[in-house]
Amino acid sequence: MLYLHELGLRPEGRYAKSLRGFIVLLTLGCLLGGSIVQAGEFVVGRYAGEFMSLGAGARALAMGGAAVADPVSATAGYYNPSRLAGLEKRQIEFMHAALFDNLYTYDQLAYAQTVSDGYSGALTMLYSRVGNIPLTKLSNPNGGISDENRVLVDRKTSDNELAMLASVGRKTRNGWRVGATAKLLHKSVADESAYGLGFDLGVGRTVARHLEVGMSARNVTTSILAWSTGRTESILPSLVAGAAYQFDLRAVNAHVAIAADLDGHFESRGSADLIDAGVLSIDPRVGIEYLISNTVALRGGMNG
Repeated sequence: MLYLHELGLRPEGRYAKSLRGFIVLLTLGCLLGGSIVQAGEFVVGRYAGEFMSLGAGARALAMGGAAVADPVSATAGYYNPSRLAGLEKRQIEFMHAALFDNLYTYDQLAYAQTVSDGYSGALTMLYSRVGNIPLTKLSNPNGGISDENRVLVDRKTSDNELAMLASVGRKTRNGWRVGATAKLLHKSVADESAYGLGFDLGVGRTVARHLEVGMSARNVTTSILAWSTGRTESILPSLVAGAAYQFDLRAVNAHVAIAADLDGHFESRGSADLIDAGVLSIDPRVGIEYLISNTVALRGGMNG
C-alpha cells in the first residue's frame, strides 16, 4: 500500500469559490440523478454499497476504521462531514492500495478547505477495481455442456466502482458541529453499468477537554443504484456512533488518541458483523494512535 498523508496549505478566496462551485454542481447532479431510476426490478442490495464501506485514509484504516468522532479533516467528508467545521487550512490526502497480486486496487483522493465564513467543504473520490475477471462461453453455444463442448474463456473484463462525494460542515451556536454529504455513484462490470445517488448526515461536538463524540447517518434517504439491465438496488441506511479521547504525554513529547465506533446496519448481515440482532447488526471498531513529536505515528486497531 502507498499512502500520501495530509498536506496543510493556507486557504485562498479563489480556491474557496472553486470548491464551493464543485460542491453545488455535484449536489445538483445527485438531485437530478433521481431521474435515472427506471421501471423494472427493485430489490434491497444487501452488499450493493459495500465498496463504500472500505474506509479511507491511512490513519483511520490503521486504527480499525474508528474515526467517526475525530477523523483527519481531509477524510471527514467520508466518515463524518460535521468534522469539517473549524477547518483552518487546506488539506489533501491520497491513498492507493494494491491487493491480491494487484488484482484488486483501491484509491482515495480527498481535498478540504474553508468555503466561507463558518463553513468548510470537501471533495472526495473513491475508486475500486477488480481486474482479470474471465467471461466464459461454450465452444458450441447451441449445444449443452459435455466433454466435447467445453467451457472456454471468451474474454476478460473488470469490475469498476466509483463514488464522488461533496461535503460541507459548520459549527452551530450551541457548540454542535453539523454536516452533510451528497454522493454520486457509478459501477460497471462487463457490458452493464449502474448509476446512483445518496446522502449522509453527520453531527459531533467536544463534550470535555479531551473527549470528542460524533455520529453519522449514512444513506439517510436509502441510496439507490439503477442498472442498465432495469434492475434497481437500494442501499439501506446505516448509523455510526463513536467517541475519541486524546491526551498529551509532555514528558516524552507524544500525543495519544483512543477511538471507538459502533457501526450499525438496519438489516441482518449474519456473520458479516460481530453482533447480529435480526433487524439490526453492529460491528464495533477500536483504535489507538501514539504520535511522537507530531511527526511519526504508531497506530493499531481492530475491526469486528
